[in-house]
Amino acid sequence: MSILDVVEKLEDSNKENKMNLEQLHEQFDDLRADPRFVNLPMNELENLFLEYLKVWIKTNTEIIDLLTNKK
Repeated sequence: MSILDVVEKLEDSNKENKMNLEQLHEQFDDLRADPRFVNLPMNELENLFLEYLKVWIKTNTEIIDLLTNKK
């Protein structure tokens, strides 16, 4: 796999993660409405997933920058 392939995969991953970020609140609203999850700390879980996605995007971006600057 070439560096360009890796960069492309990381960029695709970032696009998907950004879409997930945009939809995260709506997804957790759906979970909040489900009685099976009534006892879970949904706000904390939503914040955890939000931060996880942000870190993942940031890390991918840093790796992309490192790889593209090495060319």
